[in-house]
Amino acid sequence: MKEITDKEYDLFEKLKKIWFHSSERSGSYFICGEGGEHDANGLPDIILVCPLEGINTTAIYRKEKVGRSGQ
Repeated sequence: MKEITDKEYDLFEKLKKIWFHSSERSGSYFICGEGGEHDANGLPDIILVCPLEGINTTAIYRKEKVGRSGQ
């Protein structure tokens, strides 16, 4: 069996998550819209999340300023 580095494994996990949320399957979801102003990092105040394409259900998430990560 071929060994992989920690960096390669981290990349694999990120790609696996992208693949999971890009396909129509139970338990996946995707960002289907945005609203409000954008901050210096380009993040909107609000995102809309849909469980599956074609379903008339949307969750709204609002950004909350928490300072630097890790605090």
